[in-house]
Amino acid sequence: MSVTGVAAIAMAAAPLNREPIATGHHMGIHQELLPGLVRKCAAIHPECAVVLIGSVARGAEREGSDIDLQLLFPGDERPVGASTYVADDNRWQLQLKEQVEGVRIDVAWETEHALWQRLRSDEAISCWPLSRGTILHDPADIARPCLELARQWFAERPEIAARFEQQYTAAKRQQRLRRGQSDTV
Repeated sequence: MSVTGVAAIAMAAAPLNREPIATGHHMGIHQELLPGLVRKCAAIHPECAVVLIGSVARGAEREGSDIDLQLLFPGDERPVGASTYVADDNRWQLQLKEQVEGVRIDVAWETEHALWQRLRSDEAISCWPLSRGTILHDPADIARPCLELARQWFAERPEIAARFEQQYTAAKRQQRLRRGQSDTV
């Protein structure tokens, strides 16, 4: 499934019961769950942006893949405690927050201002997963400029992007092995 297909699915108003959305693409469990997850995240705050990161965002998910979501909140608003998806343990750090139909839902969050500070400093390097993300919901247009800046930062530093790609691939391979999943496609 293409990234465009994933975004179209996420933006569609699918019922919570996972009924497939007609897109012309094969519908896997990950894509079926996205609309309900987007609605759940959007309900946390009216201006919450939801960015899909990881293998599902790249259209490279496989059986056993998790869904990784990055939530962005406007300004300095920190709605900690407003949802199990927003806690002190997962600020800018993906943490397992839920399992839906056997699929891990890992969520991280950050405020718009903190992310902008990170993107304008040496910490921009930590935004590599976000730079490869797909915006699923962005009512206040806070995710788009952040993703553009992150993508620009890595485009100007291809050697760093290549190193992160290698490290990420190796880390995901180790994660699959720890979970007892096959390392083959």
